Order: sequence, then C-alpha cells, then structure tokens
Amino acid sequence: MATQWVGLGTVERFVQAVVAGGLALVAGLWATELFALGSPVWLVGVALVVIGIAGLSWGIYSELSI
Repeated sequence: MATQWVGLGTVERFVQAVVAGGLALVAGLWATELFALGSPVWLVGVALVVIGIAGLSWGIYSELSI
C-alpha cells in the first residue's frame, strides 16, 4: 500500500485559518499569562490574541451562508 503525502494544499482554506487562529490565540493567551503586564513579550501576546481571534472569526465567517 502506497502512502500519499498530504500537504497544506489539500486542506481547505477556512480550516487553515481556524487552526492557525486557534494556535495564535493559545500562544497569545499563554504569553499574556506568563509575562509581566506591559512587558514586550506580553504585548506580543496581546497581538497574537488579536490575530488569533481574527483568524478564527474569518475562518468561521467564510463558511457561513448568510
């Protein structure tokens, strides 16, 4: 039985957005929890949270038929 490589090209775009958004959100939440308020790493965490929420929102919204 031959194994076939499944790359990112075979995954639908909304799935990629939801997964990437979720990972960014989790990383950002951890960064904001672990580092001091206002530190540079904390600010990067806040940016990751915003990017993560945007990615999740876009991925979900793109599949809704409104």
